[in-house]
Amino acid sequence: MSKAFTRESDDVQADEIPVLRFQPSGGRNYITKEGAERLKQRLLDLQQERRLLGDQLVKSNIPTVQKRLDLECQKLQSILESATIAEPPSDQEKIALGAWVRLRDKEGAEETYQIVGLEEADPDEGRISSASPLARALLNRRVGEKVHFQIPAGKRELTILSVRYGDR
Repeated sequence: MSKAFTRESDDVQADEIPVLRFQPSGGRNYITKEGAERLKQRLLDLQQERRLLGDQLVKSNIPTVQKRLDLECQKLQSILESATIAEPPSDQEKIALGAWVRLRDKEGAEETYQIVGLEEADPDEGRISSASPLARALLNRRVGEKVHFQIPAGKRELTILSVRYGDR
């Protein structure tokens, strides 16, 4: 296709476009208070970076970096505007969004995860999406209960050792 028939915005490479996560239609975008704070801080950091690099990017003619920053800021603003902060449940022995859950498998290995909203999931930090198979199996359960869920290698059974809300 001729360059005359493309928009300037078409010059953004696929790897520069922020990934938007799936949000079920009609579903609320629940997020923890801590997750909202992390996203707000990330937005502030990006806005600061955009301000600091703004003149340099224009002078050096690097519009793709500016576009990436703008798209990421728009994404974060959209997430924060649509987010509903999930409050810890009145019964804090029950697993809900925001809970840190310590688990033990049949071999005795222990793992700890926090159940969070879709936009704040970070498995490397132990934060799993409430839409994940493990989180769905854990929601509304209590200490001492066993949960079963499907993984690619088959079924897995875990015992809930503790539930707490707040910082790790």
